[in-house]
Amino acid sequence: MTGFGKARVRAGQGWLVAEISSVNRKQLELVVSLPRECGELENEVREAIMPAATRGRVQVAVYYMPPSGSGTGRINIALAETYAKELAATVRKLNLSGGVTLADVLRAPGVIGEPPPPPRAVLVPALRAVARRAVTDWQRMRRAEGRHLEIDLRRRLARMRAAVTRITRRAPSVVASYRRSLEKRMREFVSAADATSESFRREIFHFADRCDISEEITRLRSHFGQFASFLDGGKGNGRRLEFLLQEIHREANTIGSKANDVAIAHEVVELKSEIEKVREQVQNIE
Repeated sequence: MTGFGKARVRAGQGWLVAEISSVNRKQLELVVSLPRECGELENEVREAIMPAATRGRVQVAVYYMPPSGSGTGRINIALAETYAKELAATVRKLNLSGGVTLADVLRAPGVIGEPPPPPRAVLVPALRAVARRAVTDWQRMRRAEGRHLEIDLRRRLARMRAAVTRITRRAPSVVASYRRSLEKRMREFVSAADATSESFRREIFHFADRCDISEEITRLRSHFGQFASFLDGGKGNGRRLEFLLQEIHREANTIGSKANDVAIAHEVVELKSEIEKVREQVQNIE
């Protein structure tokens, strides 16, 4: 699930800042970026994240923020003096015109740099603390998204149930409609056709058996009940919901092929449309 979390803790004179961001993805991908001095703690940071995520691309970035008022960088005076002497000596040796300027010295590698981070003994406990706080903030945002997602899924579940209810009400009239249609066609060809004959009743029986969708409706209602239970269960049911939606989709297809009725076919289209919308959302649930 998508989310963003940020935290900072004091580390020496500055701050250690952690940012966690996540986007939807079916599998879990965790990317961690730490200060060089804390590189060996990457597994520890991963362990802080892993219990809170089972899906998505999660990026964790931790960096040191120098104290305010220290400027954006620092000048290494000793190194600058060395470069100035070496550059001046080179100019004299090569008989070049002009002298060595401040700009020449400042462009030399390492003369200007960020203020150094505090020692590792300060960074390590700060890193552990900032990782925990960032995870808490990140989870807060994800829980808020999860609540909105749950509301949407429950609304779509109600629509699917309503479609099945309409199908259930329509189903008994399908056989009666077929009986009337068959009887009308028989009498168009044979005016004295007997609608009470054994062969006529057998045809109606076979049709009723072929278009019977009572079992599929029963299974759908059972699936809907499990779907609602999984939503109530909360964490860890994303993959279960995906499997359940596959079964719901299969039952809807069966109803569409067996019902042999235009009105039911329209309801099946609506039902499958909701199933696809739910499927897209469920892929983001952990």
